[in-house]
Amino acid sequence: MTSPPVDRGRDVTVLAVGPVADRIVEVVLGPADDAPFPRWAPGAHVDVVLPIGVARPYSLAGDPADARSWRLLVARSAPGDASAHIHDELRPGDRLRVRGPRHLFALGGGARYLFLGSGSGIAPLLPMARWVAAARIHPWALVHVDRSARHRTLREEVAALGTGSRTVATADDALAALADAAPGTAVYAAGSSSFVDAVADAAPEHVALNRQRFDAPVGVSGAARPFELVLGRRRERVRVEAGTPLLTALHQAGVDVPVSCGAGICGACVVGVLEGTVEHRDSILTAAERAAGSRIVSCVSTAAGDRLVLDV
Repeated sequence: MTSPPVDRGRDVTVLAVGPVADRIVEVVLGPADDAPFPRWAPGAHVDVVLPIGVARPYSLAGDPADARSWRLLVARSAPGDASAHIHDELRPGDRLRVRGPRHLFALGGGARYLFLGSGSGIAPLLPMARWVAAARIHPWALVHVDRSARHRTLREEVAALGTGSRTVATADDALAALADAAPGTAVYAAGSSSFVDAVADAAPEHVALNRQRFDAPVGVSGAARPFELVLGRRRERVRVEAGTPLLTALHQAGVDVPVSCGAGICGACVVGVLEGTVEHRDSILTAAERAAGSRIVSCVSTAAGDRLVLDV
């Protein structure tokens, strides 16, 4: 499979930053020039490159028809990380670089829909729910876990979607909605790994489950043993030592592979596989894509054998 072209991104201007829930801020971005933003579909995300030298993926939570602004919801996580910089340092007028949009969590077909989000995981579900509600074809429901006490903007936004949407205080309250899910329901779950895993465990077999994690379930490590990495386009061979992450080996070899989440949840670093078997450790490829073995999420996955040939 051919590797996707490298997205160099575009410059954007921060239009607004403000709290919408406890520990969650809304960030509104606008084009830094006169060119409108590209079209996107509900569920899309962008990679935001921050001045501290890191890039992170954030789902688009606004209106896909709005070509002059992109809206993100960013939850504060660990001190000193990308989210802390956004919460504490980002101001209107700041310039950033953004790559995308990417569509790895797309809204598909279904007889009915159930959207389950926790915290900032509501971001990709908001445009999905608005689209389904506007279509007035399929029954739908949205449940958002939000324990906010001070800021209620996000709660009010969820309530405004209609009678099919509500905010609850605990994950168990959200999981209870699965008990009433009829056969053929398309379930979209987004949030922390613990929340998404809980949805997967509770989901009945007769629903179609679609998941997006907003954090990494496992740490990044290399292969258990050395292997030969072949750069297919260059016809170069590189020995990758045990414990060395594949993406590190690619960067050391001078291959320009973008990285955003670094945790196998966004797809920025996907490259094509020409030969060899893959030990998949990501959270985005489908079972069919893993079985095909033609793509690898290079920030977390690695070779399963002695040799791996990539389309780079």
